[in-house]
Amino acid sequence: MKRNFAMTKIGWLVAALMTFGLSTLRAQAITQVDFDLPSLDYDVIYLGDFIDVTANKLAKNIPNFTGTIRANGSGYILLHATVLIQLKGDPGPEELVYAETYPFYINGSRTLSASDLAEGSVSDIKTNDRLQRRHTDVENRIKNYAQQFPTAPVGQYILQLQAYDSSDTKPLGPGMQKIITVRNASPDEVQVNLIDPQPGAVVSTTLPTFSWSTSNSDVTLYVYEMLPIYQSVEEAITGIPYLKVNPPSGAQTFTYPADAQRRLEQNKSYVWFVEAAVTTNRQTIQRRSEIRLFRIQLDNRANQEISDMMNNFGGSAAGTFATLQSIGWIPAGTITLDGKPMTLDDLKALVAKLTAQNIQVSIRVE
Repeated sequence: MKRNFAMTKIGWLVAALMTFGLSTLRAQAITQVDFDLPSLDYDVIYLGDFIDVTANKLAKNIPNFTGTIRANGSGYILLHATVLIQLKGDPGPEELVYAETYPFYINGSRTLSASDLAEGSVSDIKTNDRLQRRHTDVENRIKNYAQQFPTAPVGQYILQLQAYDSSDTKPLGPGMQKIITVRNASPDEVQVNLIDPQPGAVVSTTLPTFSWSTSNSDVTLYVYEMLPIYQSVEEAITGIPYLKVNPPSGAQTFTYPADAQRRLEQNKSYVWFVEAAVTTNRQTIQRRSEIRLFRIQLDNRANQEISDMMNNFGGSAAGTFATLQSIGWIPAGTITLDGKPMTLDDLKALVAKLTAQNIQVSIRVE
């Protein structure tokens, strides 16, 4: 009986120590706080989705803005937040806003959203307005810009967060700095300019190299066949692309791959264009270049000779032939006169004779 009683006392003692240990663990002092916030990596940002510039208030519902605060214990902490801005052409970043929160409780981790930091928030995270600083020079620049444009000016926007203990004397970890780079003031300012092949170019390879220029690094290259049934290059791109590829980020040249599923063919015409993806906090917008036609012609003497003859005629002859070329027509087959075959040299001699005699020639397409 005494042994059982002794064992019972030891059991209670072990249980008490375990309970005390768990309580100590739950009450572990916080020494490290980390932040995990979304990247917000956009080419264009719409200001109204983030702040009410006229009232200088943070929006309560910022799309895709939900982060996490992680602590290595439980207890009360507070945050120091600084927003700096460096617009394009500025020598360096300037402080726009500084604020501190009142202490709030965290147990391991918790989410952090825009509504937590917005004025009038129902969250337990409250901003200490007495310690908030605004820098009116920078603020006025942003306000004046926002009165004219819906999007943020080009530059870098820097958010710095630092956690402190409840006494506001000891930093809890290194803090965090998030840089948001706005590369374009508007999707419309992103241009894609094609360089080569030139419009209507005759390319002497089935593996042509395409080149373009644009300020954006994320682009898609499209190549379509220009079938005889199409009346325009715009109609040609309603079909299935021969090639749709995303070149490496930042690349502005791309050679048609030798192992492509669909190969370009001799004596056929194709159209190509490039689209640049402009990311905004609302959607991704595609900015398209012009559409250009080119022809694959490894060796076609007849085409070149006839092209030269039509250009020498000038007027409607040159214009008609140019129209035929624009829709992908290439001279092929046998040349005949009154049903009789003739060589290319015979045709050139006939054209020279007609020109020398000032005989007017009209050309029509049947």
